[in-house]
Amino acid sequence: MFNWKTKGEKEKLEDQVRDLKAQVDDLEVNLIHDHLTGLKTRAFFEEEISVYLEIIDQQAETGQHAASQRKERFGFRNLSIIFFDIDHFKKINDEYGHDVGDMVLKKVASVIQSSLRTGDTVARWGGEEIIVSLLGADERDATAKAEEIRQMVGSLIFANMPELTITISAGVASSERGVKVIELEKRADKALYKAKQSGRNQVVMYSELSSASA
Repeated sequence: MFNWKTKGEKEKLEDQVRDLKAQVDDLEVNLIHDHLTGLKTRAFFEEEISVYLEIIDQQAETGQHAASQRKERFGFRNLSIIFFDIDHFKKINDEYGHDVGDMVLKKVASVIQSSLRTGDTVARWGGEEIIVSLLGADERDATAKAEEIRQMVGSLIFANMPELTITISAGVASSERGVKVIELEKRADKALYKAKQSGRNQVVMYSELSSASA
Protein backbone atom coordinates (compact mmCIF):
# COMPACT_ATOMS: atom_id res chain seq x y z
CA MET A 1 0.00 0.00 0.00
CA PHE A 2 1.21 3.49 -0.86
CA ASN A 3 1.88 5.65 2.19
CA TRP A 4 1.56 9.42 2.05
CA LYS A 5 4.48 11.24 3.62
CA THR A 6 2.28 13.94 5.05
CA LYS A 7 -1.40 14.74 5.24
CA GLY A 8 -0.63 18.03 3.52
CA GLU A 9 0.80 16.30 0.44
CA LYS A 10 -2.32 14.16 0.10
CA GLU A 11 -4.61 17.17 0.37
CA LYS A 12 -2.49 19.08 -2.15
CA LEU A 13 -2.73 16.23 -4.66
CA GLU A 14 -6.48 15.94 -4.15
CA ASP A 15 -6.82 19.66 -4.85
CA GLN A 16 -4.79 19.27 -8.06
CA VAL A 17 -6.98 16.35 -9.15
CA ARG A 18 -10.13 18.41 -8.54
CA ASP A 19 -8.66 21.30 -10.53
CA LEU A 20 -7.81 19.00 -13.45
CA LYS A 21 -11.28 17.46 -13.41
CA ALA A 22 -12.84 20.93 -13.47
CA GLN A 23 -10.66 21.84 -16.47
CA VAL A 24 -11.70 18.65 -18.29
CA ASP A 25 -15.38 19.35 -17.55
CA ASP A 26 -15.00 22.90 -18.91
CA LEU A 27 -13.30 21.54 -22.02
CA GLU A 28 -16.12 19.08 -22.65
CA VAL A 29 -18.69 21.87 -22.29
CA ASN A 30 -16.77 24.13 -24.68
CA LEU A 31 -16.49 21.37 -27.28
CA ILE A 32 -20.26 21.01 -27.58
CA HIS A 33 -21.42 24.54 -26.68
CA ASP A 34 -20.95 27.82 -28.49
CA HIS A 35 -19.13 30.19 -26.14
CA LEU A 36 -21.24 33.25 -26.99
CA THR A 37 -24.80 31.92 -27.10
CA GLY A 38 -24.52 28.78 -25.00
CA LEU A 39 -26.19 26.82 -27.79
CA LYS A 40 -24.80 23.54 -29.08
CA THR A 41 -22.08 23.67 -31.72
CA ARG A 42 -22.55 22.83 -35.39
CA ALA A 43 -20.36 19.73 -35.04
CA PHE A 44 -22.42 18.38 -32.16
CA PHE A 45 -25.67 19.10 -34.01
CA GLU A 46 -24.61 17.28 -37.16
CA GLU A 47 -23.39 14.25 -35.24
CA GLU A 48 -26.61 14.00 -33.25
CA ILE A 49 -28.90 14.43 -36.25
CA SER A 50 -26.93 11.86 -38.26
CA VAL A 51 -27.62 9.31 -35.53
CA TYR A 52 -31.32 10.17 -35.41
CA LEU A 53 -31.69 9.88 -39.18
CA GLU A 54 -30.00 6.49 -39.18
CA ILE A 55 -32.40 5.21 -36.51
CA ILE A 56 -35.41 6.58 -38.39
CA ASP A 57 -34.24 4.80 -41.56
CA GLN A 58 -33.71 1.57 -39.64
CA GLN A 59 -37.22 1.76 -38.25
CA ALA A 60 -38.60 2.25 -41.74
CA GLU A 61 -36.67 -0.78 -43.01
CA THR A 62 -37.79 -3.10 -40.21
CA GLY A 63 -41.43 -2.17 -40.66
CA GLN A 64 -44.30 -0.87 -38.59
CA HIS A 65 -44.53 -3.79 -36.14
CA ALA A 66 -40.87 -3.82 -35.19
CA ALA A 67 -40.83 -0.06 -34.85
CA SER A 68 -43.82 -0.12 -32.50
CA GLN A 69 -42.07 -2.72 -30.35
CA ARG A 70 -39.17 -0.28 -29.86
CA LYS A 71 -41.36 2.73 -29.28
CA GLU A 72 -40.19 3.26 -25.72
CA ARG A 73 -36.58 3.48 -26.94
CA PHE A 74 -37.11 5.66 -29.99
CA GLY A 75 -40.68 6.32 -31.04
CA PHE A 76 -40.10 9.00 -33.69
CA ARG A 77 -40.53 8.28 -37.38
CA ASN A 78 -39.54 11.68 -38.72
CA LEU A 79 -37.48 14.74 -37.95
CA SER A 80 -37.54 18.31 -39.17
CA ILE A 81 -34.95 21.05 -39.06
CA ILE A 82 -35.31 24.82 -39.15
CA PHE A 83 -32.64 27.23 -40.31
CA PHE A 84 -33.01 30.69 -38.74
CA ASP A 85 -31.15 33.79 -39.85
CA ILE A 86 -31.32 37.21 -38.19
CA ASP A 87 -32.29 39.71 -40.86
CA HIS A 88 -29.91 42.60 -41.63
CA PHE A 89 -27.53 41.50 -38.87
CA LYS A 90 -24.56 43.26 -40.48
CA LYS A 91 -26.50 46.51 -40.40
CA ILE A 92 -27.12 46.04 -36.67
CA ASN A 93 -23.39 45.56 -36.09
CA ASP A 94 -22.52 48.55 -38.29
CA GLU A 95 -25.02 50.94 -36.70
CA TYR A 96 -24.94 49.83 -33.05
CA GLY A 97 -21.61 48.07 -32.70
CA HIS A 98 -20.61 44.45 -32.21
CA ASP A 99 -21.46 44.45 -28.51
CA VAL A 100 -25.09 45.16 -29.37
CA GLY A 101 -24.91 42.60 -32.17
CA ASP A 102 -23.71 39.98 -29.69
CA MET A 103 -26.49 40.96 -27.29
CA VAL A 104 -29.10 40.60 -30.04
CA LEU A 105 -27.73 37.21 -31.07
CA LYS A 106 -27.82 35.95 -27.48
CA LYS A 107 -31.37 37.26 -27.01
CA VAL A 108 -32.62 35.58 -30.17
CA ALA A 109 -30.86 32.36 -29.19
CA SER A 110 -32.57 32.50 -25.80
CA VAL A 111 -36.01 33.00 -27.37
CA ILE A 112 -35.50 30.03 -29.68
CA GLN A 113 -34.12 27.80 -26.92
CA SER A 114 -36.94 28.59 -24.50
CA SER A 115 -39.63 27.80 -27.07
CA LEU A 116 -38.43 24.24 -27.73
CA ARG A 117 -39.25 20.94 -26.05
CA THR A 118 -36.88 18.73 -24.11
CA GLY A 119 -35.25 16.53 -26.74
CA ASP A 120 -35.19 19.19 -29.44
CA THR A 121 -31.76 20.59 -30.27
CA VAL A 122 -30.71 24.12 -31.13
CA ALA A 123 -27.22 25.03 -32.31
CA ARG A 124 -25.36 28.05 -33.56
CA TRP A 125 -24.55 27.30 -37.16
CA GLY A 126 -22.23 30.23 -37.65
CA GLY A 127 -22.45 34.01 -37.62
CA GLU A 128 -26.09 34.96 -37.09
CA GLU A 129 -27.49 31.60 -38.25
CA ILE A 130 -29.14 29.20 -35.81
CA ILE A 131 -30.36 25.69 -36.62
CA VAL A 132 -33.00 23.65 -34.80
CA SER A 133 -34.01 19.98 -34.92
CA LEU A 134 -37.53 18.86 -33.96
CA LEU A 135 -37.95 15.15 -33.30
CA GLY A 136 -41.25 13.72 -34.45
CA ALA A 137 -42.32 16.94 -36.20
CA ASP A 138 -43.36 16.90 -39.83
CA GLU A 139 -42.78 19.88 -42.11
CA ARG A 140 -46.02 21.62 -41.21
CA ASP A 141 -45.48 21.14 -37.47
CA ALA A 142 -41.97 22.59 -37.82
CA THR A 143 -43.26 25.47 -39.92
CA ALA A 144 -45.83 26.33 -37.26
CA LYS A 145 -43.08 26.34 -34.63
CA ALA A 146 -40.82 28.47 -36.83
CA GLU A 147 -43.67 30.95 -37.36
CA GLU A 148 -44.29 31.10 -33.61
CA ILE A 149 -40.63 31.86 -32.99
CA ARG A 150 -40.55 34.42 -35.80
CA GLN A 151 -43.38 36.33 -34.15
CA MET A 152 -41.76 36.10 -30.70
CA VAL A 153 -38.51 37.55 -32.02
CA GLY A 154 -40.38 40.28 -33.86
CA SER A 155 -42.01 41.39 -30.61
CA LEU A 156 -38.72 41.76 -28.71
CA ILE A 157 -38.25 45.14 -27.05
CA PHE A 158 -34.89 46.56 -26.05
CA ALA A 159 -35.34 49.06 -23.24
CA ASN A 160 -32.28 51.15 -24.06
CA MET A 161 -32.90 51.03 -27.81
CA PRO A 162 -36.67 51.24 -28.39
CA GLU A 163 -36.11 51.95 -32.07
CA LEU A 164 -34.30 48.61 -32.59
CA THR A 165 -36.53 46.02 -34.25
CA ILE A 166 -35.34 42.46 -34.89
CA THR A 167 -36.77 40.07 -37.46
CA ILE A 168 -35.72 36.61 -38.56
CA SER A 169 -36.15 34.48 -41.65
CA ALA A 170 -36.50 30.71 -41.57
CA GLY A 171 -36.29 27.69 -43.85
CA VAL A 172 -37.83 24.33 -42.97
CA ALA A 173 -37.12 20.82 -44.25
CA SER A 174 -38.21 17.37 -43.07
CA SER A 175 -36.56 13.98 -43.23
CA GLU A 176 -37.25 11.47 -45.97
CA ARG A 177 -36.05 7.91 -46.11
CA GLY A 178 -32.41 7.73 -47.16
CA VAL A 179 -31.78 11.48 -46.88
CA LYS A 180 -28.56 12.22 -44.98
CA VAL A 181 -27.98 15.13 -42.66
CA ILE A 182 -25.99 17.16 -45.21
CA GLU A 183 -28.79 16.96 -47.78
CA LEU A 184 -31.41 17.82 -45.17
CA GLU A 185 -29.40 20.87 -44.15
CA LYS A 186 -29.05 21.92 -47.79
CA ARG A 187 -32.81 21.72 -48.24
CA ALA A 188 -33.49 23.87 -45.19
CA ASP A 189 -30.81 26.32 -46.35
CA LYS A 190 -32.45 26.59 -49.79
CA ALA A 191 -35.78 27.33 -48.12
CA LEU A 192 -34.08 29.95 -45.93
CA TYR A 193 -32.50 31.56 -48.99
CA LYS A 194 -35.94 31.76 -50.60
CA ALA A 195 -37.36 33.41 -47.48
CA LYS A 196 -34.65 36.05 -47.54
CA GLN A 197 -34.89 36.50 -51.30
CA SER A 198 -38.65 37.05 -50.98
CA GLY A 199 -38.34 39.94 -48.54
CA ARG A 200 -37.17 38.37 -45.25
CA ASN A 201 -39.14 38.09 -41.99
CA GLN A 202 -40.96 34.96 -43.15
CA VAL A 203 -40.89 31.15 -43.06
CA VAL A 204 -40.54 28.97 -46.17
CA MET A 205 -40.92 25.19 -46.45
CA TYR A 206 -38.62 23.22 -48.74
CA SER A 207 -41.62 21.35 -50.20
CA GLU A 208 -42.90 24.66 -51.51
CA LEU A 209 -39.73 25.01 -53.57
CA SER A 210 -39.82 21.47 -54.94
CA SER A 211 -43.52 21.70 -55.84
CA ALA A 212 -43.01 25.05 -57.54
CA SER A 213 -40.27 23.62 -59.75
CA ALA A 214 -42.22 20.45 -60.60
